[in-house]
Parts: sequence; C-alpha cells; structure tokens
Amino acid sequence: MKTLIKIAFLLMIALSMNSCATTEKYTAKVNTWNGWDINKLITSWGPPSDEYTMPNGNKMYTWLRLGGTVVRSNYDYFLNQTTSKSDEYWCKTTFTVNTSGKIIGNTSRGNACVSY
Repeated sequence: MKTLIKIAFLLMIALSMNSCATTEKYTAKVNTWNGWDINKLITSWGPPSDEYTMPNGNKMYTWLRLGGTVVRSNYDYFLNQTTSKSDEYWCKTTFTVNTSGKIIGNTSRGNACVSY
C-alpha cells in the first residue's frame, strides 16, 4: 500500500511540473499562428490594441494584455518599518503581416507572456 501511495505522489508531482505556465509554451502557442490569415487571428483574439503600417507595406498588429497588480509588504522588526513592492503583470504581443494578409512573424514582451 505504501508503494502505491509513493507512486501516486510521484505521478502527481510529475504532472504538476508538466503543467507549469512558461514563456516558452506561450511562444510556441503564438508561433502556431505564423502562416495564418490575420483575419482569423483577429476573430480569435478580438480587435488589436494597435496597428502600424510599415514602409514596405507590411503591417504590425499588437495586442496588449494587462493583468492584476500584486502588492507585497514586509515588516522589519529591527527598523520598525514596513516596506512594500508592487508588480504589474502585462504581455504585449505583436504580429507582423505581409501585404497578402498572412502572418509572417511575431514578438512578445512582458512578465505575463506565459501559457500552459
């Protein structure tokens, strides 16, 4: 019985490690849109936050996602003071589209560009 519990525990750890959100998984998901028509992406993601026409006629479509803000506080007993720090979570993803409307590349920046 103890062996079965150990195996189940190890299996749960392995599954939980495999389901962590990472930037690599986000990049892989975003890269699946390369070669698709921009209209399909807009239908899936909604209207972009920004659009820019490049000098060569290609376009850049940007989606900006803002998450929550996390505030951390710490009380220092020796100094008798509290310090706080806040982090805002965001992800900016830009797709480059050729003059035929096909997605030819993308970039992502931000601390919330993660996926499972």
